[in-house]
Amino acid sequence: MKTLITMLFPLLLTLLTIIPAVSGASPAPITMNLPQSVINEAVQKSLPLFFNVDANSIVGAVSIDTIQNLQFKKDGISNRITLSGHDLNLVTTIAGHDIRMKLGSLTLNFQCDTSIRFDRKTQTLYLRPVITEIQQGGNNGADVAAALMPLFNNREFPLRLQKIQPFLTDTGRKILAVSMNITAIQLHPETLQLQLSPKITVQKK
Repeated sequence: MKTLITMLFPLLLTLLTIIPAVSGASPAPITMNLPQSVINEAVQKSLPLFFNVDANSIVGAVSIDTIQNLQFKKDGISNRITLSGHDLNLVTTIAGHDIRMKLGSLTLNFQCDTSIRFDRKTQTLYLRPVITEIQQGGNNGADVAAALMPLFNNREFPLRLQKIQPFLTDTGRKILAVSMNITAIQLHPETLQLQLSPKITVQKK
């Protein structure tokens, strides 16, 4: 059954998009709705995320350990994030010299609301989290939290989207390829909606 669906889906998609093209009109855009549960599962499987911090005020390693209570709303995404810092050093400048004070580890747990912006030309989705409530633990928690938060709060983070692979359909004498670009990304309650613009090319065998 799975093999049958795999074979029929590209053909069905091609038929749905080729009819307007044959008539001389541009193929109609395709709408794809991704449920919140699917996005949440993908997010959970990608964790933890590790990255290094090398800013003017703090240096060390940071990981995003958990993302909980993920909720899609019309105007943004709300969620709760647990972030851990390891081997952190607070950097201060005294008399023109940088001085590092070892802070050790830290755990931050914060609630944030995230807005999105999609750049169609570069196929990049920008995320802008705004922290609304924070809890911290560990040594020198307040100092490290104050240094880390400007690195995340109210800043845009780019997420470059990979190009969608074309759907290929063998009609016997020709091979039809349907390639698609994302033209818009919108948030709805419990749904992430993608608008796709199809383009059809034909190759003779």
